[in-house]
Amino acid sequence: MRAILAKIRVLFHRIFFWHEGGKQSSEFIPNAGHDHALVLHVAEPSKIPRWRQLRYVSHVLNIKERRALIAAALVFALGIAGTAWAISTERMIRVPSNGGRMIEAVVGAPKTINPLYAAKSDPDQDLTSLVYAGLFRRTGGTGVVPDIVERFEWSENGKRLRLELRKDVRFHDGTPLTSDDVLFTIHVAKNPAWRSTYANALRDVNGERIDDYTLDIVLKEPDIFILDALTIGILPAHIWLDISPGNALLADANIRPIGAGPFKIHSFRKDTRGVMLAYTLERYEGYHGIQPFLSQIEFRYFPSKEQAEDALRGGRVDALAFVESGSIGRLTGNERLTYATIELPQETIAFFNLNDELLKNSKVRQALALAVDRELVVDAQAGISTPVYGPYPFDDVTPTASSSEERLDAARALLAEAGWVQVMNSEVRIRKDTAQGSPSSTMSATASSTELVLTISVPQVADLISVAQVLARRWSLLGAKVNVDVADPDQLAQRATRARDTQILVWNVRLNPSQDLYPVWWSGNAKGNGLNLSNLSDRNVDDAIEALRSATTTEALKAARKTLSNAILSRDPAVFLTRPAYGYVYSSDIRGVSDRLELGTPSDRFLDIPNWYVKTRWAWK
Repeated sequence: MRAILAKIRVLFHRIFFWHEGGKQSSEFIPNAGHDHALVLHVAEPSKIPRWRQLRYVSHVLNIKERRALIAAALVFALGIAGTAWAISTERMIRVPSNGGRMIEAVVGAPKTINPLYAAKSDPDQDLTSLVYAGLFRRTGGTGVVPDIVERFEWSENGKRLRLELRKDVRFHDGTPLTSDDVLFTIHVAKNPAWRSTYANALRDVNGERIDDYTLDIVLKEPDIFILDALTIGILPAHIWLDISPGNALLADANIRPIGAGPFKIHSFRKDTRGVMLAYTLERYEGYHGIQPFLSQIEFRYFPSKEQAEDALRGGRVDALAFVESGSIGRLTGNERLTYATIELPQETIAFFNLNDELLKNSKVRQALALAVDRELVVDAQAGISTPVYGPYPFDDVTPTASSSEERLDAARALLAEAGWVQVMNSEVRIRKDTAQGSPSSTMSATASSTELVLTISVPQVADLISVAQVLARRWSLLGAKVNVDVADPDQLAQRATRARDTQILVWNVRLNPSQDLYPVWWSGNAKGNGLNLSNLSDRNVDDAIEALRSATTTEALKAARKTLSNAILSRDPAVFLTRPAYGYVYSSDIRGVSDRLELGTPSDRFLDIPNWYVKTRWAWK
């Protein structure tokens, strides 16, 4: 032990009393105060070496000692770093941070960024939804919640809606948004001279000013769907007031719009022909709602879906919306890309023509509906659609617990009750009164027998053709002879709404965001060019449609929808098959995107944008 202490003493002496070349250091030349200083040093020694002393360490230590010192320093540093890392991972997390940008590819190009006209074009609607703010905004697909409105209240008769506006809402140029801007927007939107897509929805709506931040919406009749119409973006009256209806579509404010939404126009690029190539939006720091994390969003426009997908695959853009099911797998095979499921208020439906002689029999319709296996239909749509069992796409309905074979047996029994029998000499059922022989177990078909023949008409759309083929296979198991007639979509639409001679029509029906069933199931739309594709005429259904519009509370609306749904289903006018889905394919650098997006319109995907982010920072838990 003494030997070790002696070595340490020698080492310290070499460190702190070393001088160059063995010469006497000027620091230790005896002087009058030197002895006194030494005495003080012994009496009150310095515990921490000064830098002047430490800088000579490399000169006094040999190689082995220097390596040992460096190793000890490294161990100490790693220990400190490890401790800091352990504390940070235990006590801190990565959280979203402001900044960053994303680039989305869009098929088509914008022309008029104006809430009065944007519904005609998805690219226009995308920009409008981010630049403008409405009295209300959609949430959860088809729900509506206040946006600019702070409070609202219905009158007892449901014909007057009192709105109190937030006082902190400002347009991008700093001008406060008041009730005057709201009244101006409603006035021009309903004015036929402005040719707005909202003209019909707001036709019977009037506004009355109470004060700068209070107004009344006055209706001729109660209409719950008016809230959806009031999601229209509010125009700044001080900019649009002097623009005439005839010049509205030509106004510069359609290209450089001023709104009160979460993003404002930063820049845009056109080609030499005037076609828009890109729009860049930047975060509006004065936004009244939840501030998005992203600093910028750029939209790049492509003439075709294939070119947009190539840009995404090549990394030139970060996202692409409404990718069809067949393309999702090809794009997301790249680890850089992932996807969210997009769903609209849309259903794939097999409509029965109730004027058809065969399908007039409700038992035949019930049998065909029972035989359908929706899981097979989902598989035909690449496995990302969702089974539905009624006219409302987003309704949660529990399917029956019976198996596929049990449903087939029940369907066969219904067909037999309807007079369609299985005979000995044919796989196709024939009408009982045209069969030969008795009893039924010995019946046979003759040349004059009437066979159970079904024709499914379907547009030339890959997913829908696959669905029609699934239905044909299932119905053939019942003993039906099924033909699939594939036609041009436009020609088939005219045939279904004018000639009305299709027997079974497979079609995708997209409702408006409020899921108003009037266009599809009201009796008056079973003629002319109406969209009642089953030709259903039912007084109970019509009454339920009218009653639903009078609902002014969420509970009343749910009850009215259930009544209407039951009234439609009781007539078996169609088989409600699936809710189709699409992919929102995006870079894995973009985080915070929900796995499943229920939308009222395609542009509603941006309602979730306050949660999207690119950059992160450390924060204490």
